Amino acid sequence: MIDNKRDKWIPEIFYEENANGVTRGLPFVNIPKDKVMPSSLFLCGVEEGESDSEEKEVTVHMYCNMEFLKSRLEPETLDKIRLAMGLKPLEIAAEEGKKITERIHSNVESLTENEKWINIDGHN
Repeated sequence: MIDNKRDKWIPEIFYEENANGVTRGLPFVNIPKDKVMPSSLFLCGVEEGESDSEEKEVTVHMYCNMEFLKSRLEPETLDKIRLAMGLKPLEIAAEEGKKITERIHSNVESLTENEKWINIDGHN
């Protein structure tokens, strides 16, 4: 279970310059050694106005860490939240994710095997 004190800090959100980086272009947070990923983040949405001088509408949005919820909720409640968000129940999503991961590993292994044959024949 995530310790409530270790997840209470204000993270800085970073963005990679291209989709070829470590996070494949997803925003990321550098997590200090004495902290864990926050259980929730608050972000402001700012609606663009017609002009720079026009007042902008700001709304606050809360985003929850699904791993945090998973550690605190019974599976049925977590699945209700996932379904409300348009996600599949965790057990189904995990099984489908496992199949995708197996296909990726298989593809990587076959590519690696093909590379070995190419190198043995002396062709690159």
